[in-house]
Amino acid sequence: MRSVLLALSAAALLGCATQPAPNPSDPAALAAATPQTLRARCIEGHGPSCTELGIRIERGMRSGRETAASFYEKGCDYGDADGCNDLGWLLHNGKGVPVDLRRAGHLYARGCQLGSARACTNLGNLYEDGLGVPKDVFEARALYTRACKLGFGVGCRNEGLLLENGHGGQNPEDLGGARVAYERGCGLGDAGACLNLGNLVREGRGGPVDFARARELFTQACRDGDLLGCNNLGFLYDKGLGVEADMCKAVAEYKRACAGGEPLGCTNLGNAYEEGACLPKDARRGLALHTRACDQKEPLGCNNLAYFLERGVEVPRDFDRALELYHFACNKKQPLACHNLARIHHDGELLPRNLDLAANYHRIACERAHGESCAALARMHHEGLGRLPPNPDEERRLRERACQQGYAKACEKAGTTPPENPSSR
Repeated sequence: MRSVLLALSAAALLGCATQPAPNPSDPAALAAATPQTLRARCIEGHGPSCTELGIRIERGMRSGRETAASFYEKGCDYGDADGCNDLGWLLHNGKGVPVDLRRAGHLYARGCQLGSARACTNLGNLYEDGLGVPKDVFEARALYTRACKLGFGVGCRNEGLLLENGHGGQNPEDLGGARVAYERGCGLGDAGACLNLGNLVREGRGGPVDFARARELFTQACRDGDLLGCNNLGFLYDKGLGVEADMCKAVAEYKRACAGGEPLGCTNLGNAYEEGACLPKDARRGLALHTRACDQKEPLGCNNLAYFLERGVEVPRDFDRALELYHFACNKKQPLACHNLARIHHDGELLPRNLDLAANYHRIACERAHGESCAALARMHHEGLGRLPPNPDEERRLRERACQQGYAKACEKAGTTPPENPSSR
């Protein structure tokens, strides 16, 4: 009997081995905990429980006199990085508390030191804009880099943006470095990083042009909710870049972007109405979509509206307003607007001819992957216009770039062929 009893006891011990207690700081455990449990833990000094109570109050899941800010502050005091970040965010944005950027910066700094990638990113935002702290884009980049290394894709994207724009013009552009940062951010699931990387590889900035890769990146960004990704995917179908040209697919993506509130999608949809591409031809509706986009400060929308005003189509002709809109859009690096300014200065019909300005605007547009401007710049070199000396090597490079960007007229002179499109399936 004893041996049997011992055997039963051993079996019972094996079958009922105690499981490790759940970690109360685990996100799933925090989400599952009752308010009473969280409050008891918070009183005991468990920072994440205090922060979780603050989150529930902020989301309207709990009511009463206590505020989200009070619990975030307790969480931060007890060493919870998210509590510091969340209280900083309330103070940064004036959500339920007065705006206090200096204190927000201190809280983000503490959260970043405690390991919150979001706090590092938010502190980087303050340094980049000089809000509550001295403006310092290099400190901002260091904070974005730290956030990226902690696995926060937005931090990688912000790092890439600073590298792409040369730290706000204080350094040369580092487009190769921007590609690396965007690649990592995209891999971490940040749709904006995928979009930005797609733009660089489509334009051949910081590396070779790769339309197939751009299509993958725009598709991923669109799928993850970035409407600009949907628009840019539509552009590839519109122009037949890396895919077989298909205006109906392009229109479908433009409609998706516009319906979601993305003005660039609306102005591209307006172009489709103007051209009657997979839609009834309707210039007036196109104008309405361009106006709607420009009202939202979308540079391409303003360029397209300016083109209507310049020609006096569907609206009274207003060249001064058209010129103002072209300048606005070109200053935002919109390549078609810069190309239109180059055309105006080159032709000398609406303004006195100025070939130096024409060359400058073509250069800006070419750098932003406008193939026709690259070809025009090559022609100006060839003819020695705009103080551009004849330079066969530069002419060839520019024509190759024009061809690469789908401007077929440049391909024959460049001795190359347009980018190949995959066969339809």
